[in-house]
Amino acid sequence: MSWLKEDIAEQWRNEGKRYARDVNAFVRRSMRGEQPDESELEGDSRNGMSTEVFQMVRQANLHGDVEVLRHELPAATWPLNEAFQASMQAVKVVGYLNEETIVCNTGIFTENSQIYTMDQHGWQLITPYTFAGCSSDGLDYALAGPNGISVIRQPDRRLEGQEIATYRWEDIQARIQSALPRIESLADCEHPERTLEGLIPMDEGKALLIHSRYGIYLVTQDQLTLLHPDLAEIEEYELEDTQIDMGHAAVSQDGRWIAYGSQGSNHMVMDRQLNKTYSLYPESSYPHYAAFTSDNQTVWFNACHFYNGVTIQVPLESIAGNETKEDWPVMDENARVYAAVEIEAGMVLGDAYGYLNCVNNKGEEVWRHFVGSTIYSFAVSPERSKLAVGTYGGMLHVLDLRSKEMDEYGIGTGTLRELERYVLWRGEEPLRW
Repeated sequence: MSWLKEDIAEQWRNEGKRYARDVNAFVRRSMRGEQPDESELEGDSRNGMSTEVFQMVRQANLHGDVEVLRHELPAATWPLNEAFQASMQAVKVVGYLNEETIVCNTGIFTENSQIYTMDQHGWQLITPYTFAGCSSDGLDYALAGPNGISVIRQPDRRLEGQEIATYRWEDIQARIQSALPRIESLADCEHPERTLEGLIPMDEGKALLIHSRYGIYLVTQDQLTLLHPDLAEIEEYELEDTQIDMGHAAVSQDGRWIAYGSQGSNHMVMDRQLNKTYSLYPESSYPHYAAFTSDNQTVWFNACHFYNGVTIQVPLESIAGNETKEDWPVMDENARVYAAVEIEAGMVLGDAYGYLNCVNNKGEEVWRHFVGSTIYSFAVSPERSKLAVGTYGGMLHVLDLRSKEMDEYGIGTGTLRELERYVLWRGEEPLRW
């Protein structure tokens, strides 16, 4: 192991344990109702070692010594931020193909956007596609490239399988142009695949929800509907384009409900069965995220204000006639939520500060866990034993949801243990850590 500098590795481990121990003690005091002074916390000095440590990460990968690497140099994001900020990028976890294989996107909004799959056999770059999305039940994957979008039923680790639907950009853009002839929209983009934030196949490929920086669209083989911003908004506010900020969209597992919104809207819910759309007033300033529970009974909405926010729980069957209701149950009143996913213990909310907060259906915190960078995306494995977390720090964390004890480098109040992580930075091949 010529790559390992043992003196630096020992300093890294000792400082990592010390920092985690101090932060965990601080959090426990806060949870007991004390008000400890944050200035009492001694800073993490590992940033001074970050350049040499990351060089060892690269070398360990070249030598295939990943297990030794994780033991000698436990993974961390926070100490790398200062030296490697320019290399970091958002990682969008799309889903799990099986209990081991994860699909993710990197380089979103750029000409270098890429799709990867990763598992115990290593990582696989998927070409010629550049963006992937997944159905709410995890069975169908939508793969976008320069020519259009293909929907694949239960693909393998190369994302190959039965193609159940195709949508050509040429057709999609023509329909949008016909509906919005004088408004700049997705129809005017030379590379529409580079504007994507989400793709959700529905109805076994017969429908597709497209979430773009230029709006949220519901597409079928013979119809296209601009959900947001809607035509009434465009006309009322004399909008010149369909661009949205902080756009978000989710589909219930049964495909009946679509939740969506943006900074400039209310919380929106569409009932496809009754062909009705409801508008709910947010508890905080700007709608930021939406997620459905797996029983198709409830939607959770988050609205943010700066780096904080409020999350409410809305029973779907109670929406009709209650749109002006202002006392939907509050599930969390702290987090600006960037991602959410349901696990056995409750709903996990990923926030701007790099924390995962697990909240039960009564709004009680079950646990919290820190990963070191603003959360961007989640996916839970089919058996709900693992949680994949994508961050703005260019990391993909794989967490063991059934661990009995957190490791000594972990920061949090639960028992989550990181099994492994991938570093997915600009200009680098994926590295395991």
